[in-house]
Amino acid sequence: MGNGDKDQRQIVCWASPGCKMYCGLIAERENGKLVRLSPNPDYPSLNKGCADRMPHHIKWLYSDIQIKKPLKRVGERGEGRWEEISWDTALDEIAAKLAELKGKYGPETLSVTEGTYRSDIYGIRTRFLNLFGNPSNIGCAGTICHCNTTALSLALIGTAQGGRHSVMPKCAVIHGTDVKQTAPLAWNRMKKLHDEGKVKIILIDPRKTSVGDDADLWLRIRPGTDTALLLGWINVIIAEELYDKEFVRDHTHGFEELKARAAEYTPEKVSEITWVPKELIVESARMYATNFPAELKDASSTDMLGRNSIRVEQARVCLRALTGNLKVGGGETAEGPGPIKDGAFAVRDSMLQMAEALPRDMRKKQIGSDRFKLMTWPAYEIMAPIYEKTYNVPFPQSAHSFLSVQPLIWKAIIERDPYPITANITWGSNPLLNSGDTKLVYKALKSPNLELSVVSELVMTPTAMLADYVLPAASKLEKPMCETHEDFSPVMKVSERAADPVGERREEYLMWKGLAERLGFGEHFPWKDEEDLADYRLKPIGLTFKEAATKVYVIKSKEPWTYDKINPNTGKPTGFATVSGKVELYSNVLEKLGYDPLPYYEEPPISPYSTPELATEYPYILITGGNFRPMFHSENRQLKVGTREQYPWPLMDIHHETAAKHGIENGDWVFVETPKGVIRQKARVSDEIDPRVINVQSHWWYPELPHREPWLGGLWESNCNVLTPSDDVEMLDPVTGGWPMRALLCKIYKAPVMP
Repeated sequence: MGNGDKDQRQIVCWASPGCKMYCGLIAERENGKLVRLSPNPDYPSLNKGCADRMPHHIKWLYSDIQIKKPLKRVGERGEGRWEEISWDTALDEIAAKLAELKGKYGPETLSVTEGTYRSDIYGIRTRFLNLFGNPSNIGCAGTICHCNTTALSLALIGTAQGGRHSVMPKCAVIHGTDVKQTAPLAWNRMKKLHDEGKVKIILIDPRKTSVGDDADLWLRIRPGTDTALLLGWINVIIAEELYDKEFVRDHTHGFEELKARAAEYTPEKVSEITWVPKELIVESARMYATNFPAELKDASSTDMLGRNSIRVEQARVCLRALTGNLKVGGGETAEGPGPIKDGAFAVRDSMLQMAEALPRDMRKKQIGSDRFKLMTWPAYEIMAPIYEKTYNVPFPQSAHSFLSVQPLIWKAIIERDPYPITANITWGSNPLLNSGDTKLVYKALKSPNLELSVVSELVMTPTAMLADYVLPAASKLEKPMCETHEDFSPVMKVSERAADPVGERREEYLMWKGLAERLGFGEHFPWKDEEDLADYRLKPIGLTFKEAATKVYVIKSKEPWTYDKINPNTGKPTGFATVSGKVELYSNVLEKLGYDPLPYYEEPPISPYSTPELATEYPYILITGGNFRPMFHSENRQLKVGTREQYPWPLMDIHHETAAKHGIENGDWVFVETPKGVIRQKARVSDEIDPRVINVQSHWWYPELPHREPWLGGLWESNCNVLTPSDDVEMLDPVTGGWPMRALLCKIYKAPVMP
C-alpha cells in the first residue's frame, strides 16, 4: 500500500465495463483517480486481465460519455432536453410520485426492469420491493439469459446452479457459445489441453464459430431443435447402457419414465428434425458419455428460443445426471449454498430479501404468474419450504430466478391489463436493445400511461433517452463488490473499488436506500453504503470487508455442501433439496405446476415446417446474438475510448452460396427483414454457417448519432430486436415466459450503396 495521495487497490474486473470473467487486477490510484491497471499476481484465479477491454477501462471511465449528475427531462420524452438537478431533488420527486401512484393504483403499479448481472445487490432490490408491497414485477433479460435455467436447476437439483465445473473435463461440449469470444482466457486453457490430447471437444452450433477448427466433432444443428438432439443423446446413452448405473439408481428420480420418453427420439428421427447426420448423433453421444468427467458448456443461446427453451436445459440436467457428472468427482458437481464457517452462513442475497414483509395475497398479483409459473411465486411456494428445511437458509427469491414476464409488463403499461403499470425503474439495463420486440418496448416507454420512468445508468443509452429521470450510477470500477452471483454460487467474491466515483455518481444501493427513507421504511436499510453492507454480510464468518477484499478475494466453504455431506440439521446425508430428495429426471415441481414433467421437443412456432407459407416469403432461418469481443452486450459501443475502434460495424453471417444467390459480397451492407421489421448489417461471407441460416449480431446501436427522436442513438438501424417478436404470448416459453430471439424466419437483400 502506498503513502500520501498514491495508493493501490486490489479489484476484480467484472460486468460493466468488463465482462463475466472476474479477472484479478491491481488498480493504481492518485488522489482517488485510477491511473493504471495491471494483473494481480496474488489473485486465486488464472484470469488476470484481457488485451482488448482492460487496457481501455481508464479511458472509458474518464471520458465525456459518462453521466455525472442526475438529469430531469424537459419537454417531451425523446426530445433530448434535460436539466441537471441534485440527488435530493431527484429522490424527493421520484419518491413523491411513487407514493402518489401507489395510493391511486396499489403497490403493484411499479415495475423494475434490469439486465443480467450488472449489480451485486439484487437482495436489496428485492428487499425494497417486498417492503413497498410489490409482488416482484421485475422484467429482466435474465429470463432469456441463465436465470431461467437456474430456476429449473432449483426444481431438478435443489441448488441455484446447474452444476459447478469442479475438475478439468476429458470431454467439453460447447453448446451454442463461442467460448473464444465470451471467455478467451478459459478457452486458452482448454485449447492447450486439447492440443495435448487430454480433452475431446464437441461443438453444437449452426455456426462453426471461432472454436470450430479445434473441435473433434461439429454438429451443425438446425436452430431451435436442440432438445431433440439432446434427447437423441439420452436415447443412445440409455440404449447402449453408457449411463452411470449406481448414481442413477441411488440419486435420481424418474429413470424409467425418462427412458420411455427418450425411446421416442431415435437417431433416425432426431436426424430428420435437427439436420445432423444420425451417425454423428451416435458418435457424439458416445464421446460425451465415455469420456468422464465431462462438461456441458452452454451459454444463453438456447435460453432465447422462446417455446422449447427450458426443455433444452432440462435435457442437459438429465444428461449430467445419467453420466454421473453431477456426482462428487464429476465434471459438474452440484453444490448447495455457502460460504459457511463454523456452521454460520455469510449473508447471502436471500438473507437480505425480507420475503416475509410482502403480504401473501400480493403474490398472486405478480405479472405472468398465473400462466408462466417456474420463475414466479407458484414455484417459490413449492420449492422454498424444501430448500429452507434442507439448508436452513432462505430460498433465493432475490435472485433473478424469480421474475415477472417482461413482455407482459410492456403490455400492462400499454393496455393496463391485468392492471395499470404506471411507474418503472430501469437499472443496469437497456431494454430497447436487450429485450425482444423493440417496437413494443418503445411503445411502452413512450406511453402516457407510464407516468414515471426512472433510469439508473452509466452512459446515455436509448432507454435512458426516453426516461423522465436519469440517475448517474457508479460503475463496477467505482464501487466495492461483495457477491454470491445472485445466490447462484456457493462462494462469495469480494473486491475493493478501483476509483472514487466520477462526478456525482452513486452506488445503486444508495438509490434504493434513499427512496426507502422517503417512502417510510428506511429503517430497514441501516447500512450507510455498500462497503458497510459488505461488512455486515461477512461478519458471521469472521471477516471484515477490508480483510476479505485484500487477502482472501474468493471465500469458499472448507467442506462444500454436496448431496453426500452429513446435514447438521438431520444427521443424515443431505441428498438433493427437491421434492423426491434426488435429482429429478421426472420433475415433481413441473408436474405440480401443471407442465409435462419430462423433457420433450416441440417444433418452433415459426419455422419452415410449422409455417411453410411464411417460409415462402421468408426462406431463411434467423438467429440473433452471439457475443463478440470487445463488445459486452450493448456496452463498449462508444467511439474514442478504444473498443468500438476495434469493431466499428455490425456483421451478419451468411454462407457463400446464399450470398452469391443474392449478389452479396463480403463487406456489403445487407437488409435483413422479418414480419416485425428491417435492419441492416454488413455481410461476413464464409462456409462456416448452414446455407439455410442467417446470423445477425445483437445489441448494436451508434452512440455517435443524435440522442433524440427519431435517431435515439441509432436504435433502429442495426438492432436485431427490431426483427424479433414478443407480443404473441403463444410464442413465449410456456414454463418461464422467455421470448424468442432465435429460430425465426427472415429474408435478405443487398442494401444500396449510400451516397
